[in-house]
Amino acid sequence: MIEQPFRNIRGTQPYVAIATAVTMDEFDIVGSLTGEVYAWLERQGAFPAGPSFVRILTSDMTAKLDIEVGVLVDPPLKGDERIVVGSIPSGSYVTLFYTVEEENDHVQANVEIQAWASNKGLVWQIDGSSGAYVWGGRFTFDRPDKSSDGNQVFELTYQIIDNPADIRVSTE
Repeated sequence: MIEQPFRNIRGTQPYVAIATAVTMDEFDIVGSLTGEVYAWLERQGAFPAGPSFVRILTSDMTAKLDIEVGVLVDPPLKGDERIVVGSIPSGSYVTLFYTVEEENDHVQANVEIQAWASNKGLVWQIDGSSGAYVWGGRFTFDRPDKSSDGNQVFELTYQIIDNPADIRVSTE
């Protein structure tokens, strides 16, 4: 099940995460990294302030993707040699909710959100000048709720540029 995407505004939200680089075939590491972040929070005597997530920092489908696997926190915490701190950037986003029944459903949700935004003339908060796409905000949250048929609900959200006229085009 994939719901209709919608636009929304997000405020800044602090998080803790583990940063790593993976190929598309290595995404199964996310579950163990999520568990490691929750265990770290427990050792700190801290509690999550929201769901766990995967943040795509860079996407070059011919190479590894730079990701962060994390959990929202409040108040902000200090990291260490393994745990990085960050925050969800405030701004405008396109979001959709979906469940996974088949292996390809995560990919299909990304296809859907990208097609919907393209049809609306929306532009991602992304920088491609380095050769890889560096995302301002691209997250998949593991929602605590379940669908009516008992499946895990995911929240996919991409940051968009508020005013496409503000885009700077590199001539380099």
